[in-house]
Amino acid sequence: MNAGRRFLVLLLAPLALAACEHTAPGAVQAPADVGPFSDTLPRRLTFHLLNDRTPSVTGSVLVYSYQGDAYPDPGYSPDGREGCIAFLPVEGGSIRRLLCPHTLLSPADTFVNTWFEPSLSPDGNRVAFTWQRGPNVGPLGFVDADLVVAPAARPADPAATRYVVNYAEGGAYPRRATHASRITWVGQDRLRFLATWEHIFKVKGGGSAQPTDTTYEPLALMELDLATGALAAVPGGDSVVAYAAAPSGGVWVVREGRRDSLLLLDPATGARTPVGSFSTGAWDLIAVDGAPVAIVDSVIDSGPACEFCLPIHGGRTIERLDPATGARTRLTGFSGPVRHIAAAGGGRVVAEVEQATLPFGAPSDLWLLEFP
Repeated sequence: MNAGRRFLVLLLAPLALAACEHTAPGAVQAPADVGPFSDTLPRRLTFHLLNDRTPSVTGSVLVYSYQGDAYPDPGYSPDGREGCIAFLPVEGGSIRRLLCPHTLLSPADTFVNTWFEPSLSPDGNRVAFTWQRGPNVGPLGFVDADLVVAPAARPADPAATRYVVNYAEGGAYPRRATHASRITWVGQDRLRFLATWEHIFKVKGGGSAQPTDTTYEPLALMELDLATGALAAVPGGDSVVAYAAAPSGGVWVVREGRRDSLLLLDPATGARTPVGSFSTGAWDLIAVDGAPVAIVDSVIDSGPACEFCLPIHGGRTIERLDPATGARTRLTGFSGPVRHIAAAGGGRVVAEVEQATLPFGAPSDLWLLEFP
């Protein structure tokens, strides 16, 4: 190589290296979490096109069931029925962690796996949730639904503990609960939940191609001792359809048949004491700053008045009851029915709000609300 060419190579080599570094693939860096879009309340926390449901708050962490919609094989779950567990700051912002069955399970598992009703332990190290498995083809339904306790970062861990919820009512036509709903932690080693029956039924008026709908009907309040594995109904917890821990150490409950009546249950003796009444029937119950807060029925305008018209019940809103005075305060103005709520501290509530009022439900988002 002559001197002129050697000089040219030495001159161009650093430029070539710089160009390679500048255009190297894989150099894109994920943007930092910039927090919620707005600091005002009420604040929409999720913007997912499908469902964000069953919120639960532990400290500053919001966990919820995120309906999956991105699958490696479009035929694996074409309707996005699988449910993931999402972790989000309760104030809003970016999802910190998204754990999905289709990414954590073996590809040989072709069932539709739904993880929902997640609840973090007080120390944040474990997550309790319902794991429901059903066929990928054929009619709606599931094969099994277990109550699972697993490491928070590894819900599909083979070492995770599974419990079968098996509760049956008495009587001539007993209903049998198959899974846990509204799971909460009572300390580090005890779970409290509703033994719930998933009822799949045909909707009338559909002819030979009748559509199906699903209702979740709580039957009783139960507890699970994680140290011993003992699972039992709470004394006096029969027919309980909603509950929340009361400041006294007891449990506020609402029972089937009188959903507007709030009772204080002593879980040791089963004694139930009247506390007060909500304005209409309650469907979910939490404690916010020492006061019971419920999702209650609201009446939606049924259109022009007529002699035989009935109001449409199905829209649900949030109501706080003052046990001392009986005074009730409502949060209103939602785009659709409220289905689940979780206490978020400081008089705030995370609410699962459907985007519209439709006969068979609509996709839902999570909102952060605050009582005045």
